[in-house]
Amino acid sequence: MISSTIAAYGRIDILHNHAGIQIAGNVEQVEPKGMDISYQVNTRAHYYAARKAIPFMKKQGGGVIINTASNSGVFYGSEMLAYTTSKAATIAMTKQMAVDYAKYNIRINALCPGWVDTVFNEPYIAQMGGREAIEKYISDTIPIGRWATVEEIAESVLFLASSRSAFMTGHALVVDGGECIA
Repeated sequence: MISSTIAAYGRIDILHNHAGIQIAGNVEQVEPKGMDISYQVNTRAHYYAARKAIPFMKKQGGGVIINTASNSGVFYGSEMLAYTTSKAATIAMTKQMAVDYAKYNIRINALCPGWVDTVFNEPYIAQMGGREAIEKYISDTIPIGRWATVEEIAESVLFLASSRSAFMTGHALVVDGGECIA
């Protein structure tokens, strides 16, 4: 994908790493393979894409990398060991890369969305006891009292990719309706 972009356009200005998998369970429930898969998809995939894009960004004088993490990487819920661990690792990796590449005018931030009403949440919805249970949880727990829309998260991505965030790097932007402060 990175090579195709360079071949077609001669540069890469923005890389948005957005991959994720949820594996539910606590330390007794999550198999080692589940921890490995969670890390590979949620963290290592972001590393590989950034590793490919950064040399081009350095040559062209800058760029922006946005790594989607999760508000679960900032605060913790129950029985999501593999997910929260990998998302916290993504945030730490983002901060380290930001320190290493700011001198090349490459801004690297993490986006940490909360509950967005997509099929991605199906494993957690099942763990919570179904749709009615998750709707009650969201209503009772999130100060704004609702799910985020895909469009609201897209606006956050656009902000991080744009010059409106030109003085931000190494930041974990939490967009979760206040869940992590409630």
